[in-house]
Amino acid sequence: MLGAAPRGVKAIRLLTIVVCCTLVASGCFWHRYSGRMRVHTEVLVAVARKVRDLVATGRFTAETFPELTYPLERAQAFASDAERHLADGQAKPRSLVAFEDLVAAYRRYVESVDEARRRPPDGDPAAGLAAPLAAVEAGAKSVTAALAADRS
Repeated sequence: MLGAAPRGVKAIRLLTIVVCCTLVASGCFWHRYSGRMRVHTEVLVAVARKVRDLVATGRFTAETFPELTYPLERAQAFASDAERHLADGQAKPRSLVAFEDLVAAYRRYVESVDEARRRPPDGDPAAGLAAPLAAVEAGAKSVTAALAADRS
């Protein structure tokens, strides 16, 4: 690149390298997309179940709340990255739509846990979490099915 070539040629070579690197990086994202989505999905479900158990035993506190919200933040970031990597005019894959629905269900679950944490326990403190947890689990199944459909 540093030689006797005219400036215009050097600029074109540099631009070509940048474009190629961008395409490779974008391709890498989609190459790992389904695996990363599966991991995020599994983590959301596992943390939701764990927190339900902590709430049921009275061991969930404000100090443990970040353990519940961090997976949500990471999943939202992943969904945003996936949207940024879509080509102009490209429709979202079914798995990404399902994943966004899962993230929304998990967000509602986080809100339910926070509400359960703040109210005084009457009977089973985790009773109000059954429906939001079921929605998270159903969302995870939808993501798995959509990933399989995306491949076919």
